[in-house]
Amino acid sequence: MLFKCEQSKGQIKLVGQLNFESVAQLLNQSCVSFDVEQAEKGEIAVDLSGVSRFNSASLTLLLDWMKKAQQNKLQIKYHSVPEQLMVIAQAYGIDHELPLTTA
Repeated sequence: MLFKCEQSKGQIKLVGQLNFESVAQLLNQSCVSFDVEQAEKGEIAVDLSGVSRFNSASLTLLLDWMKKAQQNKLQIKYHSVPEQLMVIAQAYGIDHELPLTTA
């Protein structure tokens, strides 16, 4: 298993590796719902503490989820972002566009 995606009210937890293969699967699956009913006070928190590897494809997923959340008038925040992903986001110049926190 490369990755696992779990969603509970207002929370999404990703565990494993986010690479080109797993990101493609996540983009094509509906393991995540951006319905208002799934949000907690209009917000969805994505916990990235369990992700062991990232690459540039990871940013595609985070941007796609942010867009879907915004389309449903929801806020999305990415928590426990590993340093490796922060560096990739900075290299692409999108670290200020994504709601990323290391805590």
